[in-house]
Amino acid sequence: MALSIEMTQGDIHVTLTLSGDVDTKTAPELLSKLTALELHALEQLRIDLQGVEFVSSAGLRAIIFAKQKMPHSSSLYLVGPSDQIVETITKTGLAQAVVIVQSTEEI
Repeated sequence: MALSIEMTQGDIHVTLTLSGDVDTKTAPELLSKLTALELHALEQLRIDLQGVEFVSSAGLRAIIFAKQKMPHSSSLYLVGPSDQIVETITKTGLAQAVVIVQSTEEI
């Protein structure tokens, strides 16, 4: 399934809303969008995963890349990931570096 990425900018955050699967074929597109952001200056990055069913290791690497480029005081939120994605994020230890929320109202 193709990946769709919509970006919206807030006062202190950027939201990337994803739809589709983030796999080996589509992860480079996500990485490209993330690389284009001024990650070093962001207070918050929100990646909305409500429309995503699957995230491969390549997708996880893109998320890790973003977190590594952000200031330590900033937050990377994963919004609305499926139970399967949460399980994968937890098993890999990535849950220690990101904040998982079910909706933006929790932020």
